[in-house]
Amino acid sequence: MNFRVRAARTAFTTSAFVTAAMLFGAQAAVAGTNDSFSVGTTGGGCGAVDYVDYGAGAPGGGNNDDYLVIHDYCSDGKGVRAYAWLSNDIIGNVYLGAKNNTNGLAGAAVVWDPFKAYDNVLPGDRVGIKVCLFNSNNTLSSCAEASHVSVDG
Repeated sequence: MNFRVRAARTAFTTSAFVTAAMLFGAQAAVAGTNDSFSVGTTGGGCGAVDYVDYGAGAPGGGNNDDYLVIHDYCSDGKGVRAYAWLSNDIIGNVYLGAKNNTNGLAGAAVVWDPFKAYDNVLPGDRVGIKVCLFNSNNTLSSCAEASHVSVDG
């Protein structure tokens, strides 16, 4: 094998290793993306819903990911209702349901995993959440919503 062929092979092999290392490094950085976000009710923020990309999960359940925490920050006699959606190119836009926190200001936040049926939020999935206050007549008020496309699932 002459010098030119060896040099070309060495250059090609080195380039392949460098490219692989760069791609692996980029993926490792993306894998650490925290896709968590929150939305609070309008007009004072008495209610809020947090989408948790990774965290402690339900009490006693150990660390897991992709769940909601519903907060009631006011002692106003109203509950807080959270709604959730998941959408991607395969399932379309799927409504996952609603859950209430009627524990009041002094009570615990409510942990809810509406994504459980889909096992995990995947990269590129859009998570949508909505939060509203509601009274004893089930009348909604102060609603707000937000969505986020997951970077690394």
